[in-house]
Amino acid sequence: MGAPVELTQDELEAITDPAGLLDIAWVMEPLARLTERQAALARLQDLLENGDPPPPPPGRNWHLELRAEQAMHEAAYARSPTGAELADQVLAEAEPGEKIAIGRALMAKAQTLAWTGTDAAARQADRAFAQAAEIFAELGDREWEGSALLRRGHSVCYQSLGDLPRAEALMRQALDTWDPGSARRPAAITSYVDVLIDMGKLDAAEAALDEAAEMAELPGAQVHARAFIGWSRARAAAGRDDAFKTERFLREVDRESAGSEWFETHIGSAFLLEAAELLDRVGLREQALGYLARARRLDNDADGAVTATDAVLLARTGDPFEALTSLQEIVRSEWIEKRLVWRYLLLAGWATFRAGRSGTGELVARALAEALSCGGVEIARSGEPVLVSALAPLGERAGSQSARELMLGDREIIVRLFGDARVTYADGRTVELPSGMPGELVRMLAIHEHGLPVDVVLDNLFRDAPADAARQRLRQVLTRLRAAVGEIVGREEDRLRLAPAWVDVREFLAAGNRVRGAQGQRAVLLAYAALALHGGNLLPDDTYAEWAQETRDEVTYRHLAMLDLVAADASSRGSHHEAITALEAALAEDPGERSRQTAIAEHLRALGRNQTAEHVARRAESDQKPGD
Repeated sequence: MGAPVELTQDELEAITDPAGLLDIAWVMEPLARLTERQAALARLQDLLENGDPPPPPPGRNWHLELRAEQAMHEAAYARSPTGAELADQVLAEAEPGEKIAIGRALMAKAQTLAWTGTDAAARQADRAFAQAAEIFAELGDREWEGSALLRRGHSVCYQSLGDLPRAEALMRQALDTWDPGSARRPAAITSYVDVLIDMGKLDAAEAALDEAAEMAELPGAQVHARAFIGWSRARAAAGRDDAFKTERFLREVDRESAGSEWFETHIGSAFLLEAAELLDRVGLREQALGYLARARRLDNDADGAVTATDAVLLARTGDPFEALTSLQEIVRSEWIEKRLVWRYLLLAGWATFRAGRSGTGELVARALAEALSCGGVEIARSGEPVLVSALAPLGERAGSQSARELMLGDREIIVRLFGDARVTYADGRTVELPSGMPGELVRMLAIHEHGLPVDVVLDNLFRDAPADAARQRLRQVLTRLRAAVGEIVGREEDRLRLAPAWVDVREFLAAGNRVRGAQGQRAVLLAYAALALHGGNLLPDDTYAEWAQETRDEVTYRHLAMLDLVAADASSRGSHHEAITALEAALAEDPGERSRQTAIAEHLRALGRNQTAEHVARRAESDQKPGD
């Protein structure tokens, strides 16, 4: 595979065969050498208008083939409706045997339709790409046939219809159609990898990228191949929550793309916007804002892409109240790619939770249903692992079976100890625990992932009873429990253990441990994720149970620490409503902390609510104990 030599203008002018000029344009297309491609087409147009070209052979039409290539440029790179207009002219004028002009015009028309964003247009594009692929197969042109399959998979199934399994199959078919040395393969693999990453198939994605990277080093490879490979590697790294590699790969793309023609098109803007989202997802907010600022300078936001990315960053780690305004408009819009609807709904749910508003569970349930329609809930878990893990319990409360399945994995029951204690089977039915000791035993064991020794259980439940009597009473409790709900509690030698279960308080404490190991915006994101798992007072029916006190104290300490963390972060960003929401939640649990009341008053003043601020400040002073 060798790189074609760049021709000078004089050398182009010397070419008087339209077939030769078209060949040059076709060769330059997969290499993304757009200036040379356009120069060849401009020379062809001049030749046809002012020269004396040889007549075309049967089945060829120089004028229509030129117009089809111009339509391809407008459709693929300029995203202009002119592409469809030119393509329609070709299709209206071409004779049935002029298959090159017809096939290329169908490609241009299909690409323009795919950008339109409606389901009807996407299905028209699907048919047009399929027709083009059939024509190219008849011509024996495997390069163009593969290109039609690839665009059908990526532009129609992936971007427009959100049908990821079908997109994967078509793009795999495209790669199998091309010869191993095809110049199209490296960049095409990165498009295929986009689908694999979204489906959570990270190992397969990285293996494919290794293949593409080897090809990109060969002479004559696409000039933008290495940049596209780095872009995809950044997406995979973000999927693995690896902040260091995500940033490193994005910086490599920056270096590779410096001065590149493709970067000045909509593709460059798309890279900057996705870079901002990826960096924000892994906790690098300042770097994310830098890429977003660059995108603003490059993109006039005609399609709303900059506004959408801004909303994503606000929802995840910025002002949730501002985010909700934009996200509500986005999820109602017609231009949004179907494969992204789940993410915008999930982020709207996340912002709703952070703002302290109701309705989070319903939004999460809708988000997971959208992901399921695109190919499976794994798409959501892979795309937003922290948010999905945190919000799935709220979606499950809203009735989402998908959320329940995500929570359970290979476990058997869900146990909620925050708020009204409740145990749920995998199918959503409530486990009707017997009253008294059997229910208390289940709640006690639920706190301890590895169960408890029988002696500890006896000491907690029957402390004042003689040993033999205590063991007899425990056997009675287990018999009642087994008769009512089956083998929910098992015995392993001298230890009692609950059936494999998702338990909210254990998940909350585990999430809190992750906050301890994080810094900056990453810590704030993880703190919010832990707070989403805190569903009210812990074990309100066991207020005085000694066996719960240690866990209760730990939960209270962690809960207050994380509320203070998110309040401090919101304060530093001037997100006053957000800070007040967190501070009020902390006050509800720890009413005696005067500093929080003072902070609330300051935020109220910043919002211009001076009268309310003075009332809060006076209350803080009256609550202060003498000598404090």
